[in-house]
Order: sequence, then C-alpha cells, then structure tokens
Amino acid sequence: MPGYSSFHPVDEILSSLALSAVPSDNQLIADQVLEPINIPERSFTLLIENTRNFMGDASKGALRAPGTPREQIASFARTNTTGKANIYGLEDSIPMEDIRDSQFPGSEEERLARKVGRALKIKKEKRVGDLLFSAGTGWNTTNIGVVSTAWNVAGGEPLTDLQEAYDRAFAGAHGIPPDTLVIGYNAFRAICRNPEVRSYVGSTANGLAAGNQILTHEAALQVLRDVIGVPNVFFAPARYESAVPGAASSESFIWNNESAWIGILRGSDAIVSSTGAVKLMPLAMADFQFEPTKAGQYDSLDLVNRFVWAEESCTEKVLDTNFGELLTNTL
Repeated sequence: MPGYSSFHPVDEILSSLALSAVPSDNQLIADQVLEPINIPERSFTLLIENTRNFMGDASKGALRAPGTPREQIASFARTNTTGKANIYGLEDSIPMEDIRDSQFPGSEEERLARKVGRALKIKKEKRVGDLLFSAGTGWNTTNIGVVSTAWNVAGGEPLTDLQEAYDRAFAGAHGIPPDTLVIGYNAFRAICRNPEVRSYVGSTANGLAAGNQILTHEAALQVLRDVIGVPNVFFAPARYESAVPGAASSESFIWNNESAWIGILRGSDAIVSSTGAVKLMPLAMADFQFEPTKAGQYDSLDLVNRFVWAEESCTEKVLDTNFGELLTNTL
C-alpha cells in the first residue's frame, strides 16, 4: 500500500514548523541582513552597470554656443556575472516504535521538523557570517587593534571608529551611503558599556559618561542608528554546536564576536526577467532564492523508520567588495 509520502511529498505543516524552529529565531539574522532576490530559474545572470557612466565626464563641457553641436560624454562598458542557486537539505529519522511509544507531548514528526529546520537555518547563518566577517572575502579591512583603541578598554571610541568606517564605505560605493551595520556579540556588549556611546544618552549628571550605567541593547542600537546614520543595525548573538557527534559538547558564536561590518545590503529594487537575468541597485551582497524552505516526511521501504526532511535552494553571493568595510579585533 502506498505510504503517506506518496500523496504528500511536501508537508505544508512541517514546512511552517521548519521555518519556526527553537531556540528563538530572533537570534538568527541572516534573513534580515541580506536582501532576498527571488529568481525564476536556478541559474541566473546578473547585469552589472558601470558606475562611471553616472559620475559625469570631466573631459567635456556642457556649455554650447548657438549653432554648434553638443559634446558627447564618454561611455563605459557594462559587464555581467552568472550564478546558480545551490540546494541545501538535511533530514533526520525516528523509529516507528518510538513514534508509537513516545510519552512526550506533541508530534514526534513536528519535533524533527523543528530540529532539521533549525539546523538548516544555522548552516545559512554560518555561510553568511563567514562571508561578511572574513577578510578573505575581499572587503576593505581595518584592524582596530592596530590603528585605534579596543572598544572594551579605556580610551576606546567605537562611534568614532564606525564613523570613519562609514566614510570609507561611502567613498568606496561612489557616494552611496551605507545602510547596514552588523556587529559581533561581544563587540556589541562592549559598545553597551562604552563611555563614548553612553554619553549620547543623558549626561554626566546621572553618571552615564562616568561609567555607572550600562545601556540596554535597544538603547545602544538606537544610538548607533542616530549617530552613525545607518538605519539597519544588527548584533549577532546566535551560537551553534561546533563539536562533531561523539566529541564533548562545545558551543561557539556563529559570527566572529570581535568583528563588525558596515556597507550596503538593502534597497536592491531588483528587476528579474523570466529568463533569469537580474538587474538591481548596487549591493555588496545578496541572497538569491530559487525555492523557499520546504519540508516533508517519508517512510523507509521496510517501514521501520520515518524520515523528516527540510530543503531550500538559494545562494548568498558577494557582488562588490568595495561596497562594504570589515572591522576586526575590536576587543
């Protein structure tokens, strides 16, 4: 007799559970940081405009005498690059006997969907964190420990360092202001305690600048938005199990907790054709999505185990390393 999976290859209930896994998904920021670009085909072509076409022509004058022709400004060739959405999928299984004998509340299949969905999200978070927080990606990189003072010691000035990084990212993006700031967890906690940051909330009369108060996360985020001038500010608290099965448990931060990144990640205003050609506004990096997360279940041929799986098809692609700056060794 055909099994359940013959009629329900994709389970919408399990798909929704895979999207809402525990611990709190508020800690996972990859989907909020990157602009999602939906593509109609797995393979796509990204059309890249040459910014010099829109920066004027210093060799030409606009003044024209009566009866004389207008001067023609220079043009620069546009380029393109290709990409392909990867397939990411994980699964887990449980014996049929355990499903029948389980005394835990709730469905065992739903528990596995949450477990697999969480693992899939952590994989994505790690991919994005490794790209944004790695000097090897090609970002303009500033070592705070070398050129400035660490943010967690006396004299550290994270707002000054971030303002200078903003200016460099602004220049690298041809005058387009950065819109996103991502900060590692320990670096962000140091910002909450930093006198320069606290001085923007209250005054020395209530001890803020003297070091008698620590800002809440939201208060520190608001200071960063207001002073740095970046609307999208995130800190990265998510952790993952970094030890392989069989070894002693060892948890680590997914994002490097002493780094920060500032640049352009939002406002793509993408135009996508039915053939997979993509044109968008300047971005440092984007998430090209072919199929959203889906989940389902199937039984083994011998009907001994039930498998629950989750899968997505996407690729996180770096588009222009000039549109972002990485700050390392902030502590």
